[in-house]
Amino acid sequence: MKNKTGIFYGFWARDFDVDYVAFTKKIAGLGFGAVELVAESVRKMDPQEREVLKKTGRDLEVEFVLASDPPAQYDISSPDAATRAAAIEYLKGYFDIAAELGAKTACGIVNGIWNSKIIDSKEAHTARSVESMAALAPYAEGLGVEICLELVNRYEHFMLNTGAEALAYLEAVGSGNVKIQFDTFHMNIEEDSFAQAILDAGEHIGYMHLGENNRRPPGRGFLPWAEIFGALKKVGYEGKITLEPLVQRGGEIGDACSIWRDVMPGADFDEEARRSLAFVKEAWDRA
Repeated sequence: MKNKTGIFYGFWARDFDVDYVAFTKKIAGLGFGAVELVAESVRKMDPQEREVLKKTGRDLEVEFVLASDPPAQYDISSPDAATRAAAIEYLKGYFDIAAELGAKTACGIVNGIWNSKIIDSKEAHTARSVESMAALAPYAEGLGVEICLELVNRYEHFMLNTGAEALAYLEAVGSGNVKIQFDTFHMNIEEDSFAQAILDAGEHIGYMHLGENNRRPPGRGFLPWAEIFGALKKVGYEGKITLEPLVQRGGEIGDACSIWRDVMPGADFDEEARRSLAFVKEAWDRA
């Protein structure tokens, strides 16, 4: 398996703000080659702390992915022009921090605001988001940072739920530096077919989240991994694959992701991470 495999630190953490250096060391020790961090937490670090984090990743050969779900006042799809302008500047700062850390992938629901409501219409929000994203894409590209838009289910956002919707959005933006981020947990809710969605998206896929139907790590649910990995191999996907198990009730992460029960009570999370990493590599090779 040539793809670099990562994991989101929220498998272990209940809150967003954690010791990222310690988690980077932990995740590297478990055999992963990438770790997904949250931009809003990294922003709180001073430049010296970010430099230590960058050096830690470089020394351990762990690549950083920087995810952002912007605060409500930074919505690039807002009807308010001043809000959109502020959001564009906010996201430029996000891409600056990604570049500072050496992260090549900036992901998340940056096309709008996670868990927000429609103010006028889906079409109007989408058109404003496209216009803003077209302005942002060259800036990120100049920094060597690729924008990957996460597609989530209808209960978390209204704009981009399926690969087909995302392809239309990308065509409207008109930049090869904006890609699709699929998440298998959300795909299980919204797509008619895992394989067809992946095959249709093809070269436009920039990043992958792996999670079971129940938000456990891959191999602890019923998703068709042979179909998913077979389609990714067929389109020649060589990007990062990041596990995103979200299983702990309580705290900022559990509340934000609607985890209302402990999904894996009593589990040894380190051992589960190792097991799932081995499962993914074996399933990929077999597909």
